[in-house]
Amino acid sequence: MAAAATSRRLLALAAVLVLAVLSLQAAVSSAAAKGTRYTVGGADGWRVPPPEDKERFYADWASNITFYDDRRRRRRQFVYKNDSVIKVGKAGYYHCNETAADAAPRDGTTLFVLDAPGPAYFASADLDHCNMGQRLMVDVLADRAAPGPWASGPSAQHSAAALVPVALAALAAGFV
Repeated sequence: MAAAATSRRLLALAAVLVLAVLSLQAAVSSAAAKGTRYTVGGADGWRVPPPEDKERFYADWASNITFYDDRRRRRRQFVYKNDSVIKVGKAGYYHCNETAADAAPRDGTTLFVLDAPGPAYFASADLDHCNMGQRLMVDVLADRAAPGPWASGPSAQHSAAALVPVALAALAAGFV
């Protein structure tokens, strides 16, 4: 009789532990999915930089941030004030010849997914503003973070998910 009670307690403890691990995994996944918000240009936001600083303004801002690619579904949200922002190619960045003023979002929070290592280019959709230095290049690094032991692949996720019903069934059987 004492062995049965001990067995039920161990099963209950195992079920609680499995649920705790799954809750932790969900919390970590949720935080990673939300990504990081950057207010481009700092407190003053996305704007035409001062004429004397137009070549370095956004480069200096970006130099304080390490950008990683989003292969692990982490997203970078660029928050900006005033104006609009579009993702452009290298030529569009250096020559300010890619504009889409009519189609450019102006809501102040545009999500750009940085999905590959290498340079990513952004500019004001207003050609004049781009020529006055309102453009940004960030160097996106490959995601160096190794996945945690619980995220080693689909089999690990399925195995953990399969444990919950088994543990709950065992727990219910122990208390019946």
